[in-house]
Amino acid sequence: MKTLVIIGSTRENRRTADAAKLVNEEINKQGHKSEIFDLKQKEIPFLGNRSYTDEEPTPPDIEQLSKKVEETDCVIIAAPEYNHSIPGVLKNALDYLYPEYEDKPFAYITTSAGGFGGIRALDHLQDITLALKGYPGPSLQVSNIRDKFEDGELTDQEYRQKVQHFIQETEKHISKLK
Repeated sequence: MKTLVIIGSTRENRRTADAAKLVNEEINKQGHKSEIFDLKQKEIPFLGNRSYTDEEPTPPDIEQLSKKVEETDCVIIAAPEYNHSIPGVLKNALDYLYPEYEDKPFAYITTSAGGFGGIRALDHLQDITLALKGYPGPSLQVSNIRDKFEDGELTDQEYRQKVQHFIQETEKHISKLK
């Protein structure tokens, strides 16, 4: 299994990145290959056109994202819930690509500071995935994320079982679609 984990938050002191990094690390520990595409470390301008010319070349980080999405077995999107939806920076980055997502399995990590684990963001991500002709899959909702991680480390060890279950469900999702 080869996965790409897109971290869809660029805020300072974000905890969604902690959850994404934990999943990425656990996937790699299990002998699979997973890597992170962190939007905070990328320069992705507001979408103008999907088609580019010599005068308006494709942004390099979008070229990189396109290649990574094409090479992966599954895209895992990690997103906090912002105002009952997903961060605009994530939607902008997802919109740059289209054919790369067709028939691609997706999985989701959604987070919230409250008790609902980003469920509204998850609903939007599933709708977006369907519009991109991808296949929505398993999700890992992280409620009260500030209580789960401290300084990037998981403090709620019981949560590790949920991460393992999420990875198993992602493996099943990918194998069903192959």
